[in-house]
Amino acid sequence: LREAVEISNLLAVRMGFTDKDNLLTEEELTQYLIRAKGIGQASSRGREAIQINEIMQNEEKSEYVWREIWTSLTSIGQIFTNGMYKVTIPLQFAYMSLTLVTGVSTWWTKIFQNLHLQTDAFTLSFYHTLGQIPGMMLASGLIDLAGRKRLVIIGFGGGSIALMFLSSTAKSIHSAGKDIADGMYSVVVLGLACFYSIFLSIGWLSIECLSTESFPTRVRSTGRGVCVASGRIAGFSVQFMYGYFINQNEISTMLAMASALAVFGVIVACQTTDTTNVDLQDHWDNGKGADETFDYDANGVDEIPPKSNSFADKKHKI
Repeated sequence: LREAVEISNLLAVRMGFTDKDNLLTEEELTQYLIRAKGIGQASSRGREAIQINEIMQNEEKSEYVWREIWTSLTSIGQIFTNGMYKVTIPLQFAYMSLTLVTGVSTWWTKIFQNLHLQTDAFTLSFYHTLGQIPGMMLASGLIDLAGRKRLVIIGFGGGSIALMFLSSTAKSIHSAGKDIADGMYSVVVLGLACFYSIFLSIGWLSIECLSTESFPTRVRSTGRGVCVASGRIAGFSVQFMYGYFINQNEISTMLAMASALAVFGVIVACQTTDTTNVDLQDHWDNGKGADETFDYDANGVDEIPPKSNSFADKKHKI
């Protein structure tokens, strides 16, 4: 300690410090070291506290994530309980079937190219895409008149017929080889592709409306999300099969398979619950604070007498 004081004072004098009465003493150095030790201990405790706080925050975040996952799983479970599985499962398969049939749309340009039609493939793809416009207009105009369920069935059925005729036409074109001199095949293929697009649009708009109205508000987003996710899984999986047929130039087989999937969609759509002109009595609350509950049976939603909240009824009661 004495040597440290002497060295410090020597450096101070050499640096021009001339006030010898205020040079460092052993007592001052001892007090400084005691204070520095206390500051160091406080700093160490601070670092430990910060580390503990970070660990606790990470644990809280992990607990929050697991809690959210568990809440989501619980919400998903609700759409399969209380008889709601009779609504959810048919809708899941309907979404899967419709997405499988829609997967053909990814390959239209390639299909047109492989058929060696006279008309440019990209021009045909453009006109085929325009077919969605009348499909959407028809679905919007008929959604309440014909009904959601019936339009879904029509969408599947019309798409299946269009794909079957397309499969036969593609087979005829391949049989004829490259000796196709007229543009009649281009017109036929484009017309059938447009009909396919129209019925596909009708099916999609109808099933979106049907799935939204099939679940009570409390689980509506969960129910529709599960159905859409089921369709997405089927949609990206089928592309491996469609891609194989395109690479092998087996377009007729690919379209026939898509037509068969559409037929399966018709069967599944017949099992869905029709919500056309059904009052959405949203009292289903899993037994918590609900006066009445939905009763899902094999024939759909049993209607519940609506509770009157109108001003006229209240006035009449008074």
